[in-house]
Amino acid sequence: MTKVLNNTSLFLLIGVSLLFSGFTTIAEELPLSIGRHLAAQGNHDAAITEYKRFLFFHPDDPRVGEVYYNIGLTYRTQGLWTEAVTALRTATYLAADSETKSEYQLELAVTLIATKNYDLAQLELIKVTLRNPPVQLHRRTLFLQAVAYIYQFRWEEARSVLKDYTVDEKLDALFDSAINVPQKSVKVARVLSKILPGAGHAYTGDWRDGLNALFLNGAFGFLAVDAVLDGHYTDAALWVGVVFLRYYRGNTFRAEAAVEQFNLRQSQRAAEALLQRLQEIVKTP
Repeated sequence: MTKVLNNTSLFLLIGVSLLFSGFTTIAEELPLSIGRHLAAQGNHDAAITEYKRFLFFHPDDPRVGEVYYNIGLTYRTQGLWTEAVTALRTATYLAADSETKSEYQLELAVTLIATKNYDLAQLELIKVTLRNPPVQLHRRTLFLQAVAYIYQFRWEEARSVLKDYTVDEKLDALFDSAINVPQKSVKVARVLSKILPGAGHAYTGDWRDGLNALFLNGAFGFLAVDAVLDGHYTDAALWVGVVFLRYYRGNTFRAEAAVEQFNLRQSQRAAEALLQRLQEIVKTP
């Protein structure tokens, strides 16, 4: 009888241990599963709450890096860029192996490019390259390096990187066009505006603002001359010193800004064409 009781107690103890072990496993996995489900459903705030719940109760779990990675991606989906960068940096630091670290770093680079932190993105990509990642990760690294260079209008660097990524005649022709894209001179616009107000704007093709500058400066100049001819020298001095010179100098400044905007638009068009072609190459089987 005693032997039977002892065996029963032993089985009961084992059963209770297994039961609690199962509860522990479920308790550890539940926040992660719920977090992934909520993120997939678009309920991002709730997903992050579940991920953080897991981190709070299991700070030493080997999946902590993966959890921070998921948090970073969820923040990025919401457009919370600073939080996304911070979480992805933490995930990279906690990555269990070099390949996982490279994967996390690539997502960090994507996020930095999205926030226009191109130099920081390039730094992360260089770190991945130095790690000699697998071929697929290496190719993605090259692609992202080229994208960052294109956004910076650094055509030659982008072309050099892409030589190891793809050989495409159309892409090469687009790089030639980007390198030779017509640019206007700020110095020329400044000189033209000083000679004839509005001429600097016309130089960039902005005829409306050019005619507006010519009309205003001409009108104020006429009023100043008319005041001199009528012997109203004080009024003439006020027209020249307070009004005319202000608009004359402003006309020169705005002409320089118009040139900068013109050059920026030209470079952006070239960048958009290159990125469009890269997208087509990636989609090609």
